[in-house]
Amino acid sequence: MNFKTPKFWHKRMSILSILLIPLSWLYRLGHVINMKRQPPPYHAKIPVICIGNAIAGGSGKTPSVIALVKLIKENNIAQNPFILTRGYGRKTKTPILVDLNKHHANDVGDEALLLGQHSPTIVSSNRADGAKLAEEIGADIIIMDDGLQNNHLHKNINFLVVDRQIDFGNNRVLPAGPLREPLSSILPKIHAILCIGRPFHSDKAVFQSFILPQDGLDLNKNYVAFAGLGYPEKFKNTLLDLKAKLVGWHTFPDHHSYSEQELEDMQDDALNKQAVLITTEKDYARLPESWKKKIINFPIELQFKSPNDIVQFLELGLGAIA
Repeated sequence: MNFKTPKFWHKRMSILSILLIPLSWLYRLGHVINMKRQPPPYHAKIPVICIGNAIAGGSGKTPSVIALVKLIKENNIAQNPFILTRGYGRKTKTPILVDLNKHHANDVGDEALLLGQHSPTIVSSNRADGAKLAEEIGADIIIMDDGLQNNHLHKNINFLVVDRQIDFGNNRVLPAGPLREPLSSILPKIHAILCIGRPFHSDKAVFQSFILPQDGLDLNKNYVAFAGLGYPEKFKNTLLDLKAKLVGWHTFPDHHSYSEQELEDMQDDALNKQAVLITTEKDYARLPESWKKKIINFPIELQFKSPNDIVQFLELGLGAIA
């Protein structure tokens, strides 16, 4: 089920969050039991790099994966990198190689369609099965989108993505807060942090990055924006930072599948305000084909502040397991 991120997750003092703490204890217990019941992780014959997060919802994993794959290709760290992702919201259950000419968001998930534009991408809820398929097809390295809380597949290098706009919310575990597990459990199993935005301080290696828009905005136009993300306000903030004339704003649950009525209502809102509709690249992937010419797709790209430092880190880490 898709959900909207609760606002109290980002408030230090919230009565609702405090009342939910006992449920957080039960969630943590269930997580520990589930992890212990899982079979030993599959050790792939090729290196596996995991790009994960600590919180539920969007923390910038997808653009981080794309940026890292690009870096790996440009620096010849691997010749045939494959991306492995869960494929949230897809209909198919078995591991499948994404085909951009055939698959839609309902088939493989919206994120998989974006990732597949940059490197061969496999969707698989069982990461071990997905890794085996990647090996069979000829991958020489796997970049795993999410999976710090998944033990199906052994990871050689774990990155934690931290978006400085949201950090870890109120630092409480689900459902009292956004954390999937306590930070005390997450930090020991990661090797480095990819932070988006202002610097992040840690005793782990930290690599800073920034989100940059790929298309310019017409600052003379009015825009009605909409987004169905874990943290849709990040998209709104990006538009406002670019001085866009934002005259309308609509939010939806993460991975939301837009109905004709919802799109017509937003189009009417835009027409009444003499504006144009604009959305994120991820939301655009979920739109019906008939609507894609009516709505502006606003792609972004993550860029590392010091890419050479990450290259050296990867070469050292991968060299140690060769």
